[in-house]
Amino acid sequence: MKPLAIQALHFALVAIWFVQSAGIAQEGDSSPTAAPKSQYGGFASDAAGHQAYLDYLHGLETIPVEAGVELQQAIKAIPVESDIVLTSTQEAGLRDWLYDFLIAFSASGSDSLAAVFYLREGVNNPTGIKEIKKQFAAFESGPAAAQLKSMGIEMPEQPVDDTPFALFQAMHKFGLAMQGRTHFFGNISFLASKYSVFEPQGEYESYRDYAKTHGLLPLGAIEWSPKLRKEIEEVIPTGAVFAQFMFIAEEPEEFASFEGTIRHPFFARLVWNPEKNMWRLVEAFASNDAPVLFLFNAM
Repeated sequence: MKPLAIQALHFALVAIWFVQSAGIAQEGDSSPTAAPKSQYGGFASDAAGHQAYLDYLHGLETIPVEAGVELQQAIKAIPVESDIVLTSTQEAGLRDWLYDFLIAFSASGSDSLAAVFYLREGVNNPTGIKEIKKQFAAFESGPAAAQLKSMGIEMPEQPVDDTPFALFQAMHKFGLAMQGRTHFFGNISFLASKYSVFEPQGEYESYRDYAKTHGLLPLGAIEWSPKLRKEIEEVIPTGAVFAQFMFIAEEPEEFASFEGTIRHPFFARLVWNPEKNMWRLVEAFASNDAPVLFLFNAM
């Protein structure tokens, strides 16, 4: 789905909580004043820089995002840079998280796998679940329903089984249907990827701010913030261990326009939960032309 279609989607879902709460970062947003240090290009924000950025992305070699050994080996080959000694469980968990995420939102995935991925940490945001229920109800009448109808989009129905699993499954399916697609990820490149693992120093600093000052986001970003991020921003857990990484994603070719497929960087930051022995998502974002829509704000 191209930028114009994304704008239409946001307009049609103007009353939907999980879209409204996804922050759009613009060039004027505040960020650290440190001098930019490029990791893969340092592209300028002018027309020439934008074209160089696109040329770079589309010149990368990619592999299909599909379940199997090839993707597993590619993820296993991503280097790890760490300020601490990682346990084998922590490192394996990092790679498993990325593999499960990509598969859930690829042709190898399904509505059920997407719901399982969203709820892998359990139900940590009861308010988010309630808001999804409210939005399904809003589709039945009112401005949101009228906007959808005017665009020729079939009204979704709230699941009879209103468990968190059924709600995430249905909302994910509806988001895909609105975009006229069945999945988000087609091909992937890890050529510029690495896992950066660290313990925070001082106050919480957004990964988006880091990406912006290091020349990784010349076009701005669309963000998704789980409830956990707000909790961590207020109080960073003692001995917290974070991991962050970036990869280049390509939309499925069958959904591309005559201009071709969109390639975009996607970023994620995780925090290790020693009690559950697992990594949890803190924040995720992509360039603002990325043709993806996630429900991380309800986690």
